[in-house]
Amino acid sequence: MMLPLFLFAVGLLLMWQPRTKRWRARLLDHFNGDERRVRQRAHTFFLLGFAFILSALAYLYRLTV
Repeated sequence: MMLPLFLFAVGLLLMWQPRTKRWRARLLDHFNGDERRVRQRAHTFFLLGFAFILSALAYLYRLTV
């Protein structure tokens, strides 16, 4: 029962992380101010977090049925 909750929490964290100022500043510095690459990385993190949440829901469904 802990694995789905862990996956759900990690998914939310991955989806929320690109919205922080610290994360954005560090990536802008890493990509030398290329805003397009920072947005692309943020979208990647969002999709990865969404995949974690979907896998958590699949595990919860499997546990309950």
